Amino acid sequence: MATPTRKRLPRAEREERMLDAARRVFGQTAFAAASMEEIAERSGITKALLYQYFGSKEGLYEATIERGRAELFAALQAAVEGEPPGPGRLVAFVNGYFDYIERHRDVPWLLYGEASSAAVNAMRKRNAELIAELLAETMAQQGRTPDPDALTVLAHALVGAGEQVARWWIARDDVAKAVAVDRFLAVASGAIDAVFRAAAATH
Repeated sequence: MATPTRKRLPRAEREERMLDAARRVFGQTAFAAASMEEIAERSGITKALLYQYFGSKEGLYEATIERGRAELFAALQAAVEGEPPGPGRLVAFVNGYFDYIERHRDVPWLLYGEASSAAVNAMRKRNAELIAELLAETMAQQGRTPDPDALTVLAHALVGAGEQVARWWIARDDVAKAVAVDRFLAVASGAIDAVFRAAAATH
């Protein structure tokens, strides 16, 4: 009787298994204490392949975080695209951001882990670009010509503030998400109005 051959997994599926296992292990222990042996065992894939795919434990950690951030960005884009152009898109963006954080409240390191500054800054840049685009659309609807530099500064300020509010909220089980979102939107609206008024004053 012939010995059954083991089916070879497609590369993408192997990567997903490794990243899923890494997320579980990194979520249960600090980065320094996480073991590549345990990640390999949980994924059912050899440690040699972990190193072949990701180079190092640091590379695997950053890939795991980047996947989480890519999921966040996709969720934010979907939330925005579901709204007609206008201020409602920014509200949808903020709600989508806090919705994602709520769903992943048990693994906050996916958002605020020990990844390199380059990896973190790349995600912040993408979010800021999307916010700047939303603000520019709103200004165009109002017949105003946006100052690109002012919108860039505002967008990055909102991203930084949103992250800090999320860090605060994620540790506060006594604060409802709607409250955190409303308070943040109130602050964000003040900053946005200031930039919009400045644009109006120059035309």
